Amino acid sequence: MSEVTPPPPPPPPSYPPVPPPPGEFGPNASKNNLGVWALVLGIVSILCCGVLAGVPAIILGLNSKKAQAQGLATNGNLGNVGFILGIIGSVLGTIGAIYNISQFSN
Repeated sequence: MSEVTPPPPPPPPSYPPVPPPPGEFGPNASKNNLGVWALVLGIVSILCCGVLAGVPAIILGLNSKKAQAQGLATNGNLGNVGFILGIIGSVLGTIGAIYNISQFSN
């Protein structure tokens, strides 16, 4: 009679590749902070500080969008929202300042 050989064992399971260490490859975390700071300053400019927080929010929002376009950041949308909120906060702060000055000058 013929000898039956057992089937070969299954191949070992495949594991995903090990991710690269942080900071060496991929987006830079410091550039992602630009979008977060733009958003925070944009919100603060609407709530209380007006132009004092609105102008930095606009600048950081633009820098965040540039960093995303260069591939250095992944959250350019936060920068865009911070940019828009910074404009709104600056405009509202300026209107409020003009209104207050006109009320006190009478």
